[in-house]
Amino acid sequence: MEPILSDPALPADPAPPAPRANWHSWAGAAFGIVILALAVWGITTIAGQVTLADVIADIRATPPHLFIAAALSAAMSYVFLIGYDWFATRHLGYRLPWSTMAAASFSSFTMSHTLGLTVVTGGAVRYRIYSRAGVKAADIAMIVVMCGWTFWLGVVTVAGLGLVANPDLARPVAAYLPAALAGPFEALLGPLMLGGVIAWVGLAAVRRRPLKLWRYRFALPDAGSTVLQIGIGIIDLAFAGGALFLLLPDAGPGLLGVLTIYGVAMVSGALAHAPGGLGVFELVIVALLRDSDKAGVLAALVMWRIVYTYVPFLAGVAVLLIGEARAVRRTRGAVPPKVAIAE
Repeated sequence: MEPILSDPALPADPAPPAPRANWHSWAGAAFGIVILALAVWGITTIAGQVTLADVIADIRATPPHLFIAAALSAAMSYVFLIGYDWFATRHLGYRLPWSTMAAASFSSFTMSHTLGLTVVTGGAVRYRIYSRAGVKAADIAMIVVMCGWTFWLGVVTVAGLGLVANPDLARPVAAYLPAALAGPFEALLGPLMLGGVIAWVGLAAVRRRPLKLWRYRFALPDAGSTVLQIGIGIIDLAFAGGALFLLLPDAGPGLLGVLTIYGVAMVSGALAHAPGGLGVFELVIVALLRDSDKAGVLAALVMWRIVYTYVPFLAGVAVLLIGEARAVRRTRGAVPPKVAIAE
């Protein structure tokens, strides 16, 4: 597997230009505000249909063994999230200790899942950890990009499978389209998503020349590595969405349907740039599980937030603090960081 390399004829880590606002950033911010405003409106509407007492009653009625099973499923998701960093660092040519990758993955994902702005929060945490391990700044940025791409490949694959198995999942979106387009949209959305993933694997199979991005040469993973990357994303999504599935009082669409809805909700929350997608994520889940009891779904979401977002966030903060304390001790002892580079 050809690694991604910085051009050796150029300076190792040139200073990046100061970021400037452009129409892309303004459009993204405006789009996020629109999604967040719709979420506030939707949650307000739902609040008029459900009482807090109903939600609390459903939480208390949840069997403890299901809550424990959901917590274990969420924990397994974070275990497989390490695979995102493992895949990216290996493709870049680094061989890092599992403890370093685990600390970077867990702490960065728990920060971004809770605080939002994935590139900023997760990127900053990864920079702190990987730079101390000897990883170049440009490579750290590419690790963030590759981890995000692994997530997208997993989401698109699962959503495509779910929509092929149950095209009705696209109906809430198709309802806003003209009648002539609604039927084809429902029928073709899943196959088109799967077709996109297959096309990407095909590109990875035939593309051998590295892509050049400014001063950086980017070699695509080969077809086998891309399939592995997709598998990592699918397994992570299965455990994360599976935690919510275990807590739902009535998962009419089944596990694959819930995973599809979960993936759509995660993407919507990320696009809104709200902290942890809060509000947007919940609105999408409730809207797409339209045939389920709303109080029960909201209760499941509250418990899911506890086991997947808030408890891991506290653990991630602890991991960061421990890492910073160890870094201070290493600095005082003048111990240089070590990193093994693959041949």
